[in-house]
Amino acid sequence: MKPSKRTKRIPKALDPITLEVVSNRLQEISRTMEHILFHTGYSTILRESQDGSAGITDREGNVIGGAAGETIHLTPYVYTVKGVLENYRYDEMEAGDTFVVNDPYKGGSHHVPDVAVATPVMYRGQVIAFTSSIAHKPDVGGMVPGSSSAASREIFHEGLLLPPMKYWSKGKLIKEVDLVIRNNCRTPDLTAGDLRGQAGCTQVGARMLCALCDEYGVDTVLQCFAELQNVTEKRLRAELAILPDGEREAESFLDHDSADPDKPVRIHVRIIKQGSDLTIDFSGCAPQTRGPVNLPQHSAEASCLVALVSFLDPTIPFNEGLRRAVTFISPPGKVVHPIHPGPVNHYFPTNHQVYNCMLSALSALDPGRAVGEPGGGSGAVAFGYRRTRTGKSYVQYEIMCTGLGGHDQGDGGSMYLPVLNFTPFTPIEILETEYPVRVTEFSVRTNSAGPGKARGGLGYIREYETLDDAILTARSSQHKHTSKGVLGGRGPIPTRCSVTLANGDTQVLPTISTIHMKAGDRFKLEQSGGGGYGDPLTRDPTLVLDDALNGYVSIEKAAEEYGVIIDPDRLTIDHEATRQLRQRPQRRG
Repeated sequence: MKPSKRTKRIPKALDPITLEVVSNRLQEISRTMEHILFHTGYSTILRESQDGSAGITDREGNVIGGAAGETIHLTPYVYTVKGVLENYRYDEMEAGDTFVVNDPYKGGSHHVPDVAVATPVMYRGQVIAFTSSIAHKPDVGGMVPGSSSAASREIFHEGLLLPPMKYWSKGKLIKEVDLVIRNNCRTPDLTAGDLRGQAGCTQVGARMLCALCDEYGVDTVLQCFAELQNVTEKRLRAELAILPDGEREAESFLDHDSADPDKPVRIHVRIIKQGSDLTIDFSGCAPQTRGPVNLPQHSAEASCLVALVSFLDPTIPFNEGLRRAVTFISPPGKVVHPIHPGPVNHYFPTNHQVYNCMLSALSALDPGRAVGEPGGGSGAVAFGYRRTRTGKSYVQYEIMCTGLGGHDQGDGGSMYLPVLNFTPFTPIEILETEYPVRVTEFSVRTNSAGPGKARGGLGYIREYETLDDAILTARSSQHKHTSKGVLGGRGPIPTRCSVTLANGDTQVLPTISTIHMKAGDRFKLEQSGGGGYGDPLTRDPTLVLDDALNGYVSIEKAAEEYGVIIDPDRLTIDHEATRQLRQRPQRRG
């Protein structure tokens, strides 16, 4: 494309209209990349659950923006690019190159199945930016299908580890790298297909960014890069300045790390707010674990930044400007900053509890914006089959959703996963078409929400019957320690996982487990909901009745938790009995 005359003029000042237009064009590029990523995905985890993201960084890796099915993917882009730059000089890069990395200790991946790519944007022979993507793969080898074994004790147990390396050269796939990847996973066509989609979407993004430079001038675009980060920093600092100065802390516990099932794992966040600066201190967290619940440092940072923006102002653009107002204290050797070769495949429940602790600490600092913690039970379930209807081995990988916390504007959303930007379920029709499985139940879990003036969002029940032999890995959480409510709100009930054998025997599963299933066995997941907001006895009785009629709360729990008496025959409120019950001293838990 012939450069426009604008590229010859170096702008003296960046006017706000140009900034807004270029900002929207950058968003268009990111969303185009994301659209291509999800619509070229081979695996259900990418094309249906949308466990992936795409975005833009500057030439040093600083995040400019992105479109995220997974919000926590965005800030770790900088670690991916910096990993590439440690192995390759700018003068070793050419137009059409794409780099790949999935080692969490050498890039921005949260765990080994999260494969990251970075494509240098070459404009007139110079690297001016990178277009990046992170996406979860159905399998990258390791001890079990899905690459996330409960028995992992070091990162080498978790699958193929790719350092930052060239994957495409001058717009063409490097055959030898592709062969190595295919040879080290149980789903070679799916994994390789998803990865090609990642590389392709970033290549498209790079071409679109070069066209934007042709239109507005590369200097203008790079000025916009810098100013967009400045705007984010200013907006975040303005919101922080409104909060009272002080220190707050919050803690939560994972049930265990799988290696030591009797020992809870402490997650602790302390925030220190002064003026427009915020310090987030992880020093009180448990030491690094032998089991796979460790959380990479960049993942913990991402979770905190997502919680911070969600709490203060969700419209603040997500880019590197967020870090400028935040200082992290994260000693190496902690569960949120493991030292190599600590295993990390079960990182997400830890990530979720960091998010919850961050929300709780912020809620304590500013009760006017308080929100109940989202529910526990986060993680994933993976069924590995030797043969599917295609005649090939397959891994059915699904993310476990939960419920959001209640807040001063209303009840928490049901069956959402906030840290991942509301990643959707895989539709039952897709599951039953592609895998030897039957979904025998998918329903709201009654009484799963934390009670409150505004209750938490609801969890769900999902039961699978395998129609062929399978290896199941259930990476769940919070079977013992649940989320918390705020300002008098109550926490939800725990998550529960169980297997019912074809002969009718039922076995309750531990938090993290890998088991062999036979055809006819059923796996049931019963998810926790979100925490409540405010005293449950102040909830509008008509809302409690609506919840009972919808199956969200039982008649018994309506009386026990909310002090609302519902006539079981007429399904109406007994107002006098309700008044008397609510006046009695209540046992608080």
